[in-house]
Amino acid sequence: MARGGKPFTVDTHPTKRVVVESLTRDATVRACIFDLIDNSIDAARDRLFEGLAGDAPREMPDSFAGFHACLTLNGTGFKIEDNCGGIPVDALRDMVLRFGKPSDHAMGIGVFGVGLNRALFKLGKVSHLKTDTGLQRAELLLRTDDYIANDNDWGLPAEEFASTGTVGTEIEIRQPPTEIAQDYSNPEWVGALTDEIGKRYSRFIARSFEIKVNGRMVPDNEIPLRENGPFPIEHRYYKTAGDVAVYIQCGEHADHLFKGEPGHSDHQNRELTATYGWTVLCNDRAVVTSDTSYKTGWDTKFHSEFYGFVGTVSFVSANPSQLPWNTTKNDVDLNNPAYQMALGDMRKFAEKWRQFSRRRLQGKANNQPLTSIPPAAPPPSTQPLHTPSTTPLTPTTAPTKLRKPTVKEDHNALRFVLPADINEHLCPDKLLALVHEAKLLDLGTHPYSGMVLIRMLFEVSLVTYLIRHHHSDELDKFAKAHRANAIGKPLAPAHLKNFMPKVEEMLAFLEATPSIWGAAGTAGHMKHSMGRFASHQPTMNSAAHQPFQTIHRSVAFQIRDEALPVLRHFIEA
Repeated sequence: MARGGKPFTVDTHPTKRVVVESLTRDATVRACIFDLIDNSIDAARDRLFEGLAGDAPREMPDSFAGFHACLTLNGTGFKIEDNCGGIPVDALRDMVLRFGKPSDHAMGIGVFGVGLNRALFKLGKVSHLKTDTGLQRAELLLRTDDYIANDNDWGLPAEEFASTGTVGTEIEIRQPPTEIAQDYSNPEWVGALTDEIGKRYSRFIARSFEIKVNGRMVPDNEIPLRENGPFPIEHRYYKTAGDVAVYIQCGEHADHLFKGEPGHSDHQNRELTATYGWTVLCNDRAVVTSDTSYKTGWDTKFHSEFYGFVGTVSFVSANPSQLPWNTTKNDVDLNNPAYQMALGDMRKFAEKWRQFSRRRLQGKANNQPLTSIPPAAPPPSTQPLHTPSTTPLTPTTAPTKLRKPTVKEDHNALRFVLPADINEHLCPDKLLALVHEAKLLDLGTHPYSGMVLIRMLFEVSLVTYLIRHHHSDELDKFAKAHRANAIGKPLAPAHLKNFMPKVEEMLAFLEATPSIWGAAGTAGHMKHSMGRFASHQPTMNSAAHQPFQTIHRSVAFQIRDEALPVLRHFIEA
């Protein structure tokens, strides 16, 4: 560029019409209404998080009891009223309606900073916002045509008043476009919207957040799983490198029956087709529901072989921008790293269902009966137990919804064999099943079963760890040499054919091969834990094989505590 000329500035600021049209063009009416519900839930959750001590929250609140959002739709417009917290005057003035100002809500679902703007401009020509935090009250009026006509003034008129003491926000959007007014006046459209709200916000409704549409309570519409059917509920939990927690769960639709079961009906199974497939949630807000397309891993066309399959994939993060949703929150971001990681497991779970379904069809052709497992019995009443934990006893039956891991449980106060936060991403099928049992087995009430399970976990997790890190051949050679030395002669061909290392041989291998632990700091910690666990082998053997040997449960807790670092390393590393 030449020097010495007369400088001037090129204007690049956008026109309001271009901004508004680009913001609203691809947004549906439903998506805009969902944006407003998202804002209400964010405000409620922020209030529940107020005053929490320690680190930033990493899980959704257990209950939203007392909070509500009420929607009213008719030919004159739309209104949403909530009691979820109100908007402070500073936030309303400087942040809430700034185009593209990212949300800073921990665990938020209103993330991209465009939802409120988009709804106001899309749904009508006149919007009136009233909000009260209990300390501050304000009102804002937006006349869309007047606002767009003036490109020089990007401000909106608002007023501050004394608080009434009643917390909440009301947004009324009047003079909707004709086609939107017709939708609002159509009972079928409103009914479909209500049904969709029940699906998108089922997790919040299940935690007592109340949503009403034209005075009617919206039900929790999450698709239920069949607990005691022939196909067991499968699930997996892990965290990504970006600290996104992933919960995957799948099973059989509660109302589906396989051929050969009493009451089976092909017609009923077909009627449920729209509810089959994967539902993807981000911070408990459903992004896609009952999806059977390529984006949730269906590489072939969804057909009757998959009838009955229902799965949910839940992504949770304190930073919502890490989650795999698009800006309108009605689809997944296929390039998101957390979603890419989960997609592989989604395909595996669907393939498991396909294989089971095929075996079932073959069995039906051969007149093989198909039976469901008995329903879980209620736990027997017991006297209070004096254990290392004050945690109340809980039933060890499989939950209908995945028990979400807590953040790094203190194993000194842990009743179960394994803590719930164990990362399951690297677990193959058998190890995954053992880990799930260990997360549900109460060591205080089942110390003998617990010690046997700890031993199984050690063997299976070590073998899978060695395979994963390419050391399994080393263990095999070491164990064969160790056993041959113990008996004083080479192993016979029959023994070599189905050879499996014993626990004692595994322990000797670990002692002799410290390089398998990885980093030096890790190796030292693991060797100490391994040594303590090895010292308990005689006790564990006696508990399993000696008919009169009793073991106090405090010993079971001690063995679990000393084995836990090694087990976690084998399962997760």
